Amino acid sequence: MQLSKIPHKAKEICSPFWPDLETCRRIMILMHHEMNRCLDVPDHPANDFKMLNTYVTQLPQGNETGQYLALDLGGTNYRVLLITFDVDSSEPTIEYDTERIPPELMTGKGDELFQFIAKSVKKFLTERELLDVHFDMGFTFSFPVKQTSINRGTLIRWTKGFSADDVVGKDVVEILNRAMSALNLNVTCRIITNDTVGALASCKLTYPDTVAGVIVGTGTNAAFASELPAGPSFNDLPPSATYVVINTEWGAFGDHGLLDEFKTEFDRIIDEESKNPGKQTYEKMISGMYLGEITRHILRRLVNERILLQGNMPEKWNDMDSIPTSLLSDIARDPDYLFYNTERIIREHFNVTEYTDEDLQIIHHVGVAVANRAALYAGTGVACLVNRIKRREVTVGVDGSLFKLHPNFPANMLNVIRRLANPLFHCKLQMSEDGSGKGAGALVASLMRHTRSC
Repeated sequence: MQLSKIPHKAKEICSPFWPDLETCRRIMILMHHEMNRCLDVPDHPANDFKMLNTYVTQLPQGNETGQYLALDLGGTNYRVLLITFDVDSSEPTIEYDTERIPPELMTGKGDELFQFIAKSVKKFLTERELLDVHFDMGFTFSFPVKQTSINRGTLIRWTKGFSADDVVGKDVVEILNRAMSALNLNVTCRIITNDTVGALASCKLTYPDTVAGVIVGTGTNAAFASELPAGPSFNDLPPSATYVVINTEWGAFGDHGLLDEFKTEFDRIIDEESKNPGKQTYEKMISGMYLGEITRHILRRLVNERILLQGNMPEKWNDMDSIPTSLLSDIARDPDYLFYNTERIIREHFNVTEYTDEDLQIIHHVGVAVANRAALYAGTGVACLVNRIKRREVTVGVDGSLFKLHPNFPANMLNVIRRLANPLFHCKLQMSEDGSGKGAGALVASLMRHTRSC
C-alpha cells in the first residue's frame, strides 16, 4: 500500500491523544498532591480519591501452604474457588465452579441472595467430599463498601443491576457468615477485598517485589502498599503493622476539575452521554468502557468535515457503542503501511465498501492515538505510585483486558513510567492473573500464616 500523508486537520484533531512528557508530568504532580490532600482530609466531599484503608497489613511471601476457599462476587456470575498452596509449587492449584445469580434474587430480598450463595458453597464442598473440613475464606466483593476491619465491610450501594433489599448499610461479611452458619458450613470468611488488591496479592506470589496492583480493563483502579499514613482513617491498625495496602479508587481523579485542562471535546461528549456525568473522569480517559466511543466520535467528526470517507457517514457510526474497544487492539496489530485489520474491520464491521488508502491510514491513526493516550495516562498514574512507594525495585501487578490484549499498551505504559519515576526506582509491570480468585486466596493464606505465627 502506498503511504500517503495524513491530512493536517486529522492530525490536529488527534494531537491531544499524543500527550508530551510535560503534560504527563503535570498530571502526575496533580495526582500526587490530591492523594496527599485526601489522606489528610478523608471523606471530604471534594475528594477525588477515596484512599481507602483495606486493613491488609500482611501480603503473600510465596511460602503459603494449605487449602482455602474464595468467593468472587462482582456481577451476575460468581465463583466458588478451592485454592491449594504447596511449598513445592510456585503456583497454587485452583478448582472452581461458576454460578449465575437468578435475576429475581438480584433485586429481591438480601437474605435470600446470600442464602443462595451459601447453598452454592455447600454444593461445591459436597461434590468434593469436603463438608467436614474447616475452611477459611477470602471474599472478593466488587461493590462499593466501607471497610472497618479486614473482615468487615458495609455496603454503600449496589451497582451492576443489583438492588437486593436490606443489605445497603449492613456488613456483608456478617450476612454471608450467617447464611453459611445456617447451613452448618464449617467455613469462616476472614477477608473482604476487591479485584485490585487481589491483583497485587496474586502477582506477589510469583514476584516478591510486587507492591501495587492496577486494573486497566473495562474500568480502572489501583491499590498499593504504603508506609503507614498519619491520617485518621489509619489509626486502628495492628501495632505490629509496618505498611498497609491503600485502595485509591483512582477512577474518579479529576471529578472536581483537576483534569479539565486536559480534556478534549470528545471527552466532554463522552461524559455528557454517559450514565454518570461528571463522575469517573480519569476512568473515562483510559478504560475500555469508553475508548471505543471516543474513537467513534473522532471518526464522526472527520467524516462530517469531509476529511474521511468523502463525507459519507457509515450508518453504524450513528449508534452508541458501535465501535467496541477490542477493535482498537486489532487495528494496532497492523504492520506499518499494511492496514489489513483496519480494512477488514471497516468492511466487515461497518459495511463500508468505498474507501481509499488514505481513509485506512486515518482510521488506523485515530485508533492508535486513542489507545496511546490511555496507556500514557495509565502509566502516569503508576509513576505517581512508584514515586510514593519509594523502593528501588518495584513490581506492579496489572490485570484487565486492555493491558492483556492491546499489543502496545504495556510498552507505552512502561515507557512513560520510566521517564516520570525517580531514576532511583526501577519499575516492572507483570501480568497479574485472577486477582479476584487466586488473589483472594493468597490474602487469606497470608493472613492465616501470620495469625499462626503470632
